[in-house]
Amino acid sequence: MSSAPVGRVAVVTGANKGVGFFIASQLASSGLFSNVILGCRDATRGKSAVEEINKKLISSSPTLTSFASVSFLPLDLSEPSSHSTFKHLIEENFGGRIDVLVNNGALAFKGSDPTPFMEQTKPTLDVNFRRTLEFTEILLPMMRKHGNDARIVNVASMAGRLKQIRSQELQAQFRDANLSLTKLRRLVDQFESDVQNGVHSQKGWGSSNYGMSKLSLIAATKVLAREENAYGIKVNCCCPGYCDTDMTSHRGTRSPEDGAKNAVLLATMENCPTGEFVENLKVSSW
Repeated sequence: MSSAPVGRVAVVTGANKGVGFFIASQLASSGLFSNVILGCRDATRGKSAVEEINKKLISSSPTLTSFASVSFLPLDLSEPSSHSTFKHLIEENFGGRIDVLVNNGALAFKGSDPTPFMEQTKPTLDVNFRRTLEFTEILLPMMRKHGNDARIVNVASMAGRLKQIRSQELQAQFRDANLSLTKLRRLVDQFESDVQNGVHSQKGWGSSNYGMSKLSLIAATKVLAREENAYGIKVNCCCPGYCDTDMTSHRGTRSPEDGAKNAVLLATMENCPTGEFVENLKVSSW
């Protein structure tokens, strides 16, 4: 992208703090968008993030006039009704236009959380895979209208590596070049069912709910990339790295500002690939 057509719109979910905040901030200062929208569950934090980003933009470039208008819209990824409300607000306030969607919002239980593994499975899969995919699907019709260089960037994780699944047969199903979203959803449902029945380990699944949720998101990225290519939409995913954020209890060794660059690269680069997994600013193997 060498210039910003008037009206170009980017949406970033989970953008009130951490990596999402810096993704939104960097997109806003890129000169490629007229509007950057922060989708956040907490209105107070969302509005505060908008104020902070605007201050950063003005202080860093007091004479620059090409940075985006930054705004907040309420979004609770776990609630499908919130998805519909978000879509309506985009239609009402932004002419139903979305050129870039960065799915950054996610859920992760802390290692110290006493919630049993099997009780963590459904909420983790719901937010990080099922609801994220549903949110993307509800916005896709709007993105297809402006499919000339539209982008979807799913913030995944190195924890979503395919090798965490010990069963070669299951790995092959996720890797299948003809995998459909329907089949992918069934595979994820099977993992959840096997966890609830206490047999997931003996069937060769991974032992991390978060890892499986991100693995499934990476698989969905590859399916969507294939399906949306006809509309000119590039769909990729990335790992921001082990960042110093609330999600890692601030144990991460990379700054969230640096980690955000992986998603920003995919949202803004010229000659963008599709269906790829990027980490450390390079295409990486899944």
